[in-house]
Amino acid sequence: MSHSFKIASAFCLMLAFSGSAFASDPYVGASLGAFNVGTGVSKKAVTGGFVQIGDDFSEYLGAELRIGASGNSKQGGAAQAKARIDYFGAALLKPKYNFDDQWMGYALIGVATLRSSYTETGLAKQKKTRTGYAYGLGVQYRLADNYALDAEYMHMLSKPKTNATAIKTAFQGAESSVFTLGVKYYFH
Repeated sequence: MSHSFKIASAFCLMLAFSGSAFASDPYVGASLGAFNVGTGVSKKAVTGGFVQIGDDFSEYLGAELRIGASGNSKQGGAAQAKARIDYFGAALLKPKYNFDDQWMGYALIGVATLRSSYTETGLAKQKKTRTGYAYGLGVQYRLADNYALDAEYMHMLSKPKTNATAIKTAFQGAESSVFTLGVKYYFH
């Protein structure tokens, strides 16, 4: 485990258990946006989305679970290759800061698993599941006690190591940069 990861983890734990009493603030949500699906050869944007369940369990820290998918991205070229995220799951810590009663900024740090597929005309469909890091930044606006809107950037996994020839028979999976707008419902 790297030294900087240990420091960040210790800082998040200190924030979670320090300060005044804070009531748990569980929520569910849904987000839609652009998923830039990268195969290691090219990266194209496609529409995608996810649902989430989370809890802001301290004034400075929360956590989320997400499940989502994307549509097909046409990777271009004469063979009209298509790549997609069949599904993904992510577990994220959410360090956060409330600017006032309505605005909140947050970061996302965690792990994601992506199941992706790749097809080219005349070739068999290939699938690959990869697990790796996920991170992001977002801003949230609280419309009312129970409703909030958010805008966010998240990146999942590292770039697959492949080339235009190898991907035809040995697909190495995908990575994704995600730009979304979402809505959350808070239970309280």
